[in-house]
Amino acid sequence: MNKLILCEGKTDAILLSYYLERTAGWKHVNKGPNDLSIHQSNANEAINWYKKGRDFLLICGVGGKDNFGNFFNERIKIPLVTTNAFEKIAILIDRDDRGIDKICESLYKDMAGFFVDIKDRKWCENVYQDAFRMEKIVQVLMIAIPKEHLGALENVMLSAISEDPYDKNIVDKTGLFIQQMRIEADKYISTERLQLKAHLGVTWAVQFPEKVFSKIDEQIKSVNWEKYETLNECFGMLKDI
Repeated sequence: MNKLILCEGKTDAILLSYYLERTAGWKHVNKGPNDLSIHQSNANEAINWYKKGRDFLLICGVGGKDNFGNFFNERIKIPLVTTNAFEKIAILIDRDDRGIDKICESLYKDMAGFFVDIKDRKWCENVYQDAFRMEKIVQVLMIAIPKEHLGALENVMLSAISEDPYDKNIVDKTGLFIQQMRIEADKYISTERLQLKAHLGVTWAVQFPEKVFSKIDEQIKSVNWEKYETLNECFGMLKDI
């Protein structure tokens, strides 16, 4: 059985792979099933295969929240229709001010109406016709993060780090520092999104100063994310994918 997770970017893909390796036993492999070839097409994407028993999992960072539709229609739809490539598909997306219903509606439109039923944190059966006009079923799950409020993956990670009172103090102080630095360095921290990334980056620099020049995957692997309840609340449903 093949499964698929679509997420916004590289950081999401790295964190998910780390989390699912630690909590669900998935192991990274260099290639997927022999009859399925999906490759990275630009530097903004992340495409990696994992295996557990006889099952394969593909985790794809699509290169941004506005790229879900293009990525699905250009890379996933054809193998899904021609070879019934995936039996389960999960979509991880940042929660924004559109509201859950609008996010679901937007995904439905972006994916050319391929999935009729998309709900937050609920597996939904979607029926589609394959290349032979036979009806097939794919299970679809959307997870908007954070769980209860607007934000992005960085919010989730900062909330997880803050579960420890000692580290919460660091998160609070680095947040105040970046808030002030946004005024001083608006050339570099010009948006809320960049402020959030800077907040997480400075927090890591304080926690792991020896890794400040490491790649993002090395920084993520420095943290035992699987121990945090915040991560389990966000990604727990994916352990059964």
